[in-house]
Amino acid sequence: MLGLKEIKQRIKGVTNIKQITKAMEMVAINRVRKTEQRMLNSRPYAENISKLLKRLSLAVEDNSRFFKSKDSVKKVKIVLITGDKGLCGAYNSNAIQTAIKFIKNESGKDYSLYLIGKKGITFFKNKHYTVDEFCPIPVEKISSKDISNLSEKFITEFEEEKFDELYIIYTKFVTLSKNFASTIKLLPIEKAESTGDVKSVDYIFEPSSEDILNRLIPKYVLSQIFSTILESLTSESGARMVAMKAASENAEEIIGDLKKSYNRARQDAITTELLEIISGAEALRQ
Repeated sequence: MLGLKEIKQRIKGVTNIKQITKAMEMVAINRVRKTEQRMLNSRPYAENISKLLKRLSLAVEDNSRFFKSKDSVKKVKIVLITGDKGLCGAYNSNAIQTAIKFIKNESGKDYSLYLIGKKGITFFKNKHYTVDEFCPIPVEKISSKDISNLSEKFITEFEEEKFDELYIIYTKFVTLSKNFASTIKLLPIEKAESTGDVKSVDYIFEPSSEDILNRLIPKYVLSQIFSTILESLTSESGARMVAMKAASENAEEIIGDLKKSYNRARQDAITTELLEIISGAEALRQ
């Protein structure tokens, strides 16, 4: 059984840990409020531009490079979004394992990874996976200009046929306590006939459909990347908030148990001292 001094040291140590986890929980709550609002603001734009392109896909020629899927897909590019820090439950590991599972399912195809987030970079750095590039900027500090440059890069590479399909693996935000790793196909864009989302519409294009697509496609790719990054950031903050809250509650429970042990040990020590005093007094009287 631990002595009084050791128990007091443990109580002090766990209390310090609880203060840290509580502070991290409050920081996560503050961040999730900011990112959640930005994410909710970006969702309608990303969803509507996606629907618009699906409608346009019914009116454009079948040979449009952005809508025409190849019969034989040989090269796949995967954009993986993870976090820069840990202490957020299974947030990072779920995204990484989803990417690994996706790669295994795409066996026989050449794939390349574009990594956003330090945790993903660290994991794949020394593994036998083909990492094309990684984003050197922390996820929280990625600006609109950075995302614009990234979307232009992907569009150029797709036009130059450096890859046949582009996917994004990110963490979809549902609620503060619920999120899940998700995969979306960014390029080529799935035509509406394959999804049944919209009905055929006879559009009159002014200017030409090609000119309209050349303006919409970059906005579509940019909005999807921006939206998935915000979804991931919000999910990460929510996961960290839940993890730190659970850690604080566990620390409180441990402190309670340690205090009980301390009181029990203190009572035992007092009882022992009383018995020694009584025994000594009895011996002197005799």
